[in-house]
Amino acid sequence: MTVRTPVKPIKPVGPKRTKSKMGCRTCRIRRVKCDERKPTCERCISTGRVCDGYGIWGGGGNAYGSNDRLINELVRKAPFAISSSAKGLKTRAPAVIPGLSSEEYAAFDFFRRKTSRKLPGVFDSDFWDFLVLQLSIREPAVLHSAIALAATHRHAIALGNGRRPSLAATSAAMDFNEILALQQFNKAVGHLQRSEMKDSLRTMLVCCIIFISIELLKGEIKSSQAHFQSGLKLLREMSPERSDAALMVRSQPNSIDEQLAEAFTRLNIRSSILGDGLYQAYAAKPGSHCGPELQIPLIFDSLNAARRHLDRLSQEIDRLSAKGKQLTLDSDAIPADLVIQQQRLQRSMESWRRTLLSSLPRIQASQPEGSNQITLGAPLLNLYYNMVSILCQTCLRNGDECAFDLHTMSFATILEDAVDLWSKVARFLPSQPSSGGQSDHLSFTVDMGFIPPLYYTALKCRVPKFRRLAIGLLVSAPHREGVWDGAMAAAVVGAVMEMEEGTFYTDAGIKLPQSTPLSSTGIMPSVPENDVPLVPRAQRVNYANVTLPECGAGAGGKVSLECRRYNCGGGAEKGEWTSTNVELDPTLFNFEHGTQDLGNCAW
Repeated sequence: MTVRTPVKPIKPVGPKRTKSKMGCRTCRIRRVKCDERKPTCERCISTGRVCDGYGIWGGGGNAYGSNDRLINELVRKAPFAISSSAKGLKTRAPAVIPGLSSEEYAAFDFFRRKTSRKLPGVFDSDFWDFLVLQLSIREPAVLHSAIALAATHRHAIALGNGRRPSLAATSAAMDFNEILALQQFNKAVGHLQRSEMKDSLRTMLVCCIIFISIELLKGEIKSSQAHFQSGLKLLREMSPERSDAALMVRSQPNSIDEQLAEAFTRLNIRSSILGDGLYQAYAAKPGSHCGPELQIPLIFDSLNAARRHLDRLSQEIDRLSAKGKQLTLDSDAIPADLVIQQQRLQRSMESWRRTLLSSLPRIQASQPEGSNQITLGAPLLNLYYNMVSILCQTCLRNGDECAFDLHTMSFATILEDAVDLWSKVARFLPSQPSSGGQSDHLSFTVDMGFIPPLYYTALKCRVPKFRRLAIGLLVSAPHREGVWDGAMAAAVVGAVMEMEEGTFYTDAGIKLPQSTPLSSTGIMPSVPENDVPLVPRAQRVNYANVTLPECGAGAGGKVSLECRRYNCGGGAEKGEWTSTNVELDPTLFNFEHGTQDLGNCAW
């Protein structure tokens, strides 16, 4: 009988491999496991990051030098499907896209690293952070639109550093980035013209938002309006059954369609304070009834969630304000349904404030120390809360501008918060260009900033000290927020202030300073300033409608301002509206020495 002895399995022969615990610098900073591939780790490349290498062991770089196998692998892994589901959005597109020239590669990398992070401002944006980057892998139209935006961004940075071409420059002397932006824009349009079906509507809408951003960055206001109206039609085509409801910001967007609507309609929210809205996304329908009260959760899991709810409240208040504009001092009682809607919105605003205060400790604990979301985002939300609260409480004022006098302390709070926020923002702004002689900083965002609340305060608060402080802050603002420009906003409200005050204070023997020092001390009055009277109701402007120049206020264009005032009738007579139209050149506005000559602006 043969006894078989068990044979031990033969171990594979080969060098013993000891895994290093070093990892690339990028993965170590992120505190994730590194695959330690050389010269660049695949974990960094596959997520679109730049691998910073292995210290003295070399390596590092971006994905541009990778081989074809890696390119194909990245493209294979890319989330190509564009459905209405929002799942899978939280994956950044890789930096490598086959078929691009070196110039296009460089511009797209700039978009990925700089532009997509700059445009959203303080708050995260799924649209810029994920959706555009992912679609760039699949949709050539989106890819070339993004490259065009990056080239426009780089050109704007160059202009901001003093390299401004003369007005007589011809196309032959155009900046390289201008040429690249134009070429990429034409490529994007060409791809869009060959698109069909509903998914292509989504692609077209993404490109439309990018085109709007390009025009705003260039200061081409009229062109941005045209793109907005085109996008509005696309939104309605995507959701014809939902009508204007499709254009409302959702408290929690659950689909790509809703995220597109959110990104799109936010452009209108911030512009509506200019008058009837630079971008009129919707209008109040005659006879429409108030909807159910907006439900505010007990906890916000992030500042983005808080911001979405506040945006939704802002839209509802804008719609109610549109109905309230039809009311005058001569009107009969305010319709009961409007009063009910106003009360519901006021309760929702109070609920929003309570939820934010109770959520802040948890949100702060979840963010890294020094996070912009906490340092800048929370004060910015508070700034908008106070402005929107005033809007809500005065939207049914029957044309009575004295209603704003009851909110002087709220205006003072806005100014205190703005001064505090301005001091924090100043720390993030470079004081001088980099050592290379050119800074890559451009203070521009398509999202919320502090210009609209300051503009609204200067427009509606008639306390001379507060009004001048708000204008002074606008003058000092070194940035643009979408259609907003600090100098333009200051020129407009400065003109309104001159129209309202006229010779009122000089006739009363009261000398007012042209400006107020930009200090947070002494803003909030300890006692009401009864020694300085406010301009009477008869001299106040009810509505100031602004039409921005086609080429932007900073490019020599003039701002058209229409000021409307309601003159109350006597006895049984109805009152009437009067209006004054003036043109303003913001470049001539000098706050220290008064505003510009307004010409014949008598009522």
